[in-house]
Amino acid sequence: MHFNRYLIIILLSVTIQTGLIAGTTGKIVGRVTDAETGEPLIGLNVIIENTSLGAACDVDGYYYVLNVPPGTYSVKLMMIGYRETIVTNVQVSSDRTTTVDAQISQIVLDAEAVIVVAQRSIIEMDRTSTESSVSGEQIDMMPVETIDDILNLQAGVVDGHFRGGRLKEVVYQIDGVPINDSYTGEAALDIETDIIKELKVISGTFNAEYGQAQSGIVDIITKERNPTLTGRVSFVSGDYVSTRKDIFWNINDLNPRDYLDYSLFLSGPVGEKSGYLFSYRRVADNGFIYGKNVFLPVDSISFGDNSYIPMGYNNRATFFGKMTIALTNYDKLSLSISHQTRGQNRDYGIYDHLFRYNPLGQGASDEQTLIGIASWSHIFSDKSFINIRAAINKKDYEQYLYKDSLDSRYAADWRLRLRGNFSFYTGGTDNSYFTRSGIVKTLKGDFTSQITRYQLIKTGFDIKQHNLTLYDVELKKNSETNWEVQIPPSNSADNQQYKRSPLEMAAYIQTKWEYDSFILNLGLRYDYFNSNGEIIEDLTRPRTSPLKPAKPIHQLSPRIGIAYPITDKGVLHVSYGHFFQIPEFEFLYTNPSRTVNPEEGLASVFNYPFGNADLQPQKTVGYEIGLQQQVGETIALDITAYYKDIRNLLGTEINAIAIGEEHSSIQYGRYVNRDYGQVKGLTLMLERKLFQGIGASIDYTYQVARGNASDPRDILLDLQSDPPVESEKQLVPLDWDQTHSLNGQINFQTPTGLTFTLVGKIGSGMPYTPTTAKITSIFENSDQKPFKMTFDLYTSKDFKIGSTFISLYLKIYNIFDRLNEKDVYGDSGRATYTKDLNEPGEVQGLNTKEEYFNRPDWYGPPRRILFGISSKF
Repeated sequence: MHFNRYLIIILLSVTIQTGLIAGTTGKIVGRVTDAETGEPLIGLNVIIENTSLGAACDVDGYYYVLNVPPGTYSVKLMMIGYRETIVTNVQVSSDRTTTVDAQISQIVLDAEAVIVVAQRSIIEMDRTSTESSVSGEQIDMMPVETIDDILNLQAGVVDGHFRGGRLKEVVYQIDGVPINDSYTGEAALDIETDIIKELKVISGTFNAEYGQAQSGIVDIITKERNPTLTGRVSFVSGDYVSTRKDIFWNINDLNPRDYLDYSLFLSGPVGEKSGYLFSYRRVADNGFIYGKNVFLPVDSISFGDNSYIPMGYNNRATFFGKMTIALTNYDKLSLSISHQTRGQNRDYGIYDHLFRYNPLGQGASDEQTLIGIASWSHIFSDKSFINIRAAINKKDYEQYLYKDSLDSRYAADWRLRLRGNFSFYTGGTDNSYFTRSGIVKTLKGDFTSQITRYQLIKTGFDIKQHNLTLYDVELKKNSETNWEVQIPPSNSADNQQYKRSPLEMAAYIQTKWEYDSFILNLGLRYDYFNSNGEIIEDLTRPRTSPLKPAKPIHQLSPRIGIAYPITDKGVLHVSYGHFFQIPEFEFLYTNPSRTVNPEEGLASVFNYPFGNADLQPQKTVGYEIGLQQQVGETIALDITAYYKDIRNLLGTEINAIAIGEEHSSIQYGRYVNRDYGQVKGLTLMLERKLFQGIGASIDYTYQVARGNASDPRDILLDLQSDPPVESEKQLVPLDWDQTHSLNGQINFQTPTGLTFTLVGKIGSGMPYTPTTAKITSIFENSDQKPFKMTFDLYTSKDFKIGSTFISLYLKIYNIFDRLNEKDVYGDSGRATYTKDLNEPGEVQGLNTKEEYFNRPDWYGPPRRILFGISSKF
């Protein structure tokens, strides 16, 4: 009987589950049986459409398809004598197993193929730690501009601090290759959001393949080529729109050219299985902090034109290109290049308030980053594959006022001065000149194999060769130099230079057992580090002591995670791990000339701390227990408790110089492993995936972060304070200890092309140390700053004109123009007021006392409105 006239009952069940594997790709597994008899269909072909990937069912009807890039696929099930079945909307994420089980029926006459739309499970039944994934489609609907904006919306992340850890305890990866700046530990460049296929954030314990991170992993999977030619051109313009002109100078001068953003995206095929992707974005942002050109750098008379000069501008241009080449059905080669320039940036993180009346005298920075990655993937069978990656990461950073270090426009040393209390610089230039260059060459290999139905194993290695060059001088121009700009002698107090080549190597093994009753992730990592530096033999003679080579470091890191499904809609997980990280290289090699400057007294301890090439790895031991539970048909509940014990953190010790030695009357500082801390917290999250045009999520984090020091240089800062204070010997709230954090997001989409997203963030006040009558409290961080709150909006409307889609969109950041105080005065606990305003004494300058104590850099950004238009084909 013909299919179009008679109903044939097809019994087909499809379930989607996710679990943890490792790498930049995912896995599709499942079991296919006969719908009538329940017998396994031995040899049935499983094909992932529009790829060369596939598998065949074994004697029990099971199949495994490894090395599947993140995305949404259609899975075709084919066998002679049975109805061809296509399961669509199969979503694959990196580090996840997607399960597609099916029961199919035998052919009846000329029956057509059955098409089934898969529904992904809300609960990730075999997840053994906390992680979240954000797709490129989700990012497109969010009011965000950078990766950091997305990260700070994740539960447990506060201003870049993952679960109470210090900054720079996170590894950033592009397609499985770390891209951290080897000198500072930060991401080497800003990844533009339009190239992201999937952004994975691991804030809990993580597998053994990840190293050199104590707090988290940010894994960025870039998009693959499109099977057809597609492109997107966009333009965004806007400005800050605020009534806070008493705090932010020039804020009432609306100029849509203060923020300009151009971007281009192009992707397409080369042949049937290869293709390319290109992206370019240029951003020119004047920021919200302005100075006033009252004084010129070359004189101390107010000959400036009084114009407003941006002191927080940020200009960058980013190019990303990627070629994917299918060499054979089993071999794929991927080549990518990222290049970013950031020119003359004075972002408000390094804003110098004293230059506010002399903004043209403050230095700025230039950055250039180049990252090239070559990745080869070979599939041995449907159960085994290998990835080999080679990469180079080169970053050049320069900070100066004029590019030519001998530029005659540098002012004489004495011109950079204050006229008295409560005054700004009245002329002069920033005569510091700093450059550094870092090159990281990486070779990384990973082998993955599904050795049995229940066990997957992954093993690999990682080699990184670093090459660092630094040049840091304080230019001189005075009577001794005949009023000519001169560079101080090499390796003097004002001319520090070095070249270093540290080496990192690692190997790991990770295995995963998946059973119906439990899932076990077990891994072990070995790390080797050689700073290739030298250390002082006798610390009482820092200037004259012989040097000896630093010893290599060896480290083992065990990791374990277990998941227990308690029902078909709930799962409990526990995890534990040791996580190690070498301190940032700037602390290993600083002050190579072993400078001690007696003329500066105690200030010398702060200005010239000694590096330590023998620094040991910082250690975090992490514990986690969590529950996932499906609520109703569309809502997922996630509750997780965690604890971190942190030891061997970077700190500073103060050493005395032996009597009879040069400068024996003073002390010097040296970086060592001495700080410690602990973090405990609880996260609660409810999420409704976008369904029928509506999606929403809300998460709450309770966290207590304690330690003996928030900054490695806290001891130096304590000595430099007036009067000096004793450093903490007990646990106190860390500077970023935000006890209560609440994030929320709601999304609407209509069939007519209208999108609306509202994001809200509320956080309790972070701690500060109160002062009374200029005496610092003996209780560090014993009070709290005001709470923070922001709401951001994204809305867009799509139109179709022929084959082109036009999108108009609006982004509003800090909708209610709230003043969020980041820093405060110790005597008031507010950024808006200090009792020093009532101190006697006249201002010996052109500014008022109120202008001096008005700190625009102590606030978060005011309201900003951006308008955009894009064209997509």
